[in-house]
Amino acid sequence: MRSNPYLISLLPFLFWACTPNSFSIPKNPYAEWAKESIGLQSKYLPPLQGTWNTRVYPLDSKRLDSLIAINTIDGISDVPAPTKDLSPWKLELDQIYKTLPQEVNALTDTLVYGIYFVTNLGSTGLTGIVRDESGKPIGGIIYLDSDLLNEGGNDWASKKESTAFLPSKEHSINIHLDDTNSKETAIRFIILHELGHIVSIVKGHAPDFSETQRDFRNFPLFEGIWWSETYSPYEATFFPERNKIKFYQKTPTIALFPEGKFLYKKLTNTQFVSLYAATNADDTYAEAFAQYVHVFLLGREYKVILTSKGYSETLLQDPIRKEGGRRFRDLFQNIFYPPKP
Repeated sequence: MRSNPYLISLLPFLFWACTPNSFSIPKNPYAEWAKESIGLQSKYLPPLQGTWNTRVYPLDSKRLDSLIAINTIDGISDVPAPTKDLSPWKLELDQIYKTLPQEVNALTDTLVYGIYFVTNLGSTGLTGIVRDESGKPIGGIIYLDSDLLNEGGNDWASKKESTAFLPSKEHSINIHLDDTNSKETAIRFIILHELGHIVSIVKGHAPDFSETQRDFRNFPLFEGIWWSETYSPYEATFFPERNKIKFYQKTPTIALFPEGKFLYKKLTNTQFVSLYAATNADDTYAEAFAQYVHVFLLGREYKVILTSKGYSETLLQDPIRKEGGRRFRDLFQNIFYPPKP
């Protein structure tokens, strides 16, 4: 919540560290929260009306209880509080609504039940899946930390990327999303990422967050990419370093150069469209969704640039357009532009 096609096709035959018979799916710590949290029940939310950008609501007790509960699960001590003035954020969402294609807005209108701007969230954004009275996932709500949304898109994305690596005076990593480097770009990309989480569950493309054990092997979209939320079969072959990739660490362990550069090179032989997409199965989907809209539908770019001692090198350029992104972009193309019967 919080490639080479031939190589990819051969991966199922190359596993040596784990086999389907020996592998066990870990317990999902969010199952009860996702299923039982009152703040995620549709009967305790305003009905869908208007367009998604108008559904900005002040943080109420039920939504606050949901946040406190999930922060407790995650071991986050931050206590969220409501953002006092919502008017500037409503204006930001109005502008974002105008920039998105009508197909994206139409999908968002049907799925987003509310957007809550808070402080002390514990992360930039968080998604909760909304359920009807039978427990069926029908949409979601999005929490955004207003204190963390005041940077331009390139600056925000670059700072986030840098948290995966040891600080360095000689080397730096930068993400280029567009030439504007606007706050609007950052907020839009974050919302698209969170929307991707909602789409994955409501459309049945990934295991529900309410499942006690989330087995990704039962979902064709993740075949050869993920077995559980956090175990990828890539680790058993050419990408054993994948499980070392961690973001927002207080004490990162990976040097940006040369180790970090090597990780980006390996991404090109996977179906991860970003380094963040390689951290878990849910973010693989959400990152691909955000990139699809950002790159294909909005005509922007996703470029990862390594600068070492004054020399800059592009490590990734629009990976959603490459072979590794094909499976996801074909899926999203069918969602937004379904073939005519």
